[in-house]
Amino acid sequence: MDALPLLQTKLQIPAARPGLVRRSRLLTDLSRGLDRGHRLSLISAPPGFGKTTLVRSWIDSVGRAVAWLTLDQSDNDPERFLRYLYAALCRADDRLGALNSEQAPSLSTALIALVNAIVATDEPLILVLDDYHVIRSGEVHAFVSELLAHQPTNLHIVIATREDPPLPLARLRARDQISDVRQHDLRFDRDESRVFFGETMEIDLSARAIETLTTRTEGWVTGLQLAGIAIRRQEDAEGFVSEFGGDDRYVVDYLAAEVLRGLPETLRLFMQETSVLEHLSAPLCNAVTGREDAQAILEQLERANLFLVPLDRRRGWYRYHALLADLLRLSLSAEKRDQLAARAAQWHRSQQTAAKSTSSSRGAGRGPDALIEPLSEREIEVLSLIAEGLSNAEIAQQLYIALGTVKRHINNIYGKMGVTSRTQAIAKANRTGLLADQA
Repeated sequence: MDALPLLQTKLQIPAARPGLVRRSRLLTDLSRGLDRGHRLSLISAPPGFGKTTLVRSWIDSVGRAVAWLTLDQSDNDPERFLRYLYAALCRADDRLGALNSEQAPSLSTALIALVNAIVATDEPLILVLDDYHVIRSGEVHAFVSELLAHQPTNLHIVIATREDPPLPLARLRARDQISDVRQHDLRFDRDESRVFFGETMEIDLSARAIETLTTRTEGWVTGLQLAGIAIRRQEDAEGFVSEFGGDDRYVVDYLAAEVLRGLPETLRLFMQETSVLEHLSAPLCNAVTGREDAQAILEQLERANLFLVPLDRRRGWYRYHALLADLLRLSLSAEKRDQLAARAAQWHRSQQTAAKSTSSSRGAGRGPDALIEPLSEREIEVLSLIAEGLSNAEIAQQLYIALGTVKRHINNIYGKMGVTSRTQAIAKANRTGLLADQA
């Protein structure tokens, strides 16, 4: 057994940062799950979406003892993991001080001692396992799975991770025993971005600038922060905002270090080559890359939370986060981009309209009403305002975007829906239930 002293900072609850944007909806959702007896809260999203910050804010509001363990690569050693887990629990409740990993001859014995000790306290306890994505040990995963299976009713587990862990998540969801917080939940909306820039970063920006940054970062908190840091160095903040994208040096440095570094070469090459596509499906990616395993790779990227956004529930269509797509395209030569785009165009030409929407995001299917490509979230938003009877100018004002941007969205909508007018677009949306979620 490792006799080295424990690093106490791994057991410390992170200090609360001043001026944070309060995520009231997410805090309420987590508390509601706790009240309903959920065993697990899973916060799974790419780096920089505020997972740890959300958990830190939430535990302040629940009034329970908290055992916090920030994991690192060394915790793949089961014995070391157990030592730190016991230490975190003892730190939260001194009645658990009798737990001693050195006295446990096996992980199964340790699990029994742990469960029995927590039951004996008869006090509510929250165990936070932060940065769980670093765990690759099958033994550690098996231990946590068994803990979830035999979890005391007074214990709630929180896992914050960059990728979904190999734990019995599907079974927990089927039994309504898990609270899920995903990338789309953690995205800042316009109001949260306004508070973030105005109060957290103390930067005065116009409503249009905030809307632009929220759209281009897709509410990615770190993207907004990196933009804010860069804005502080600019004389013309509004001009900077109008040009902000994935080629900003702060964004490039972050994504390269936190997302792309360490990826297998096959994955990185696949992402680079498919970054020329606005939307991705397995057949289209296979045609562009010359591979035959695009579906498996897309699902792998989705599980790993590598800034890949699913556009449907059937794993048919995806897209990359806009800033990551910008960065990936920058790594390609102009000649290579043109070559890949030509392959994509050839694939589209070879498809019948129905086949092009094998599994598109909303309202798509097979037959005459199938979409050529799935609509983006912004295009869905524009389409819903068209259905409400708003003019282009009114849509621009409502969404804080330029009139030319509205026209571009409408042209994209017409092309993807295979229509030529507002009336046709609304009729097709009604037939297919495309705007059902907006009601």
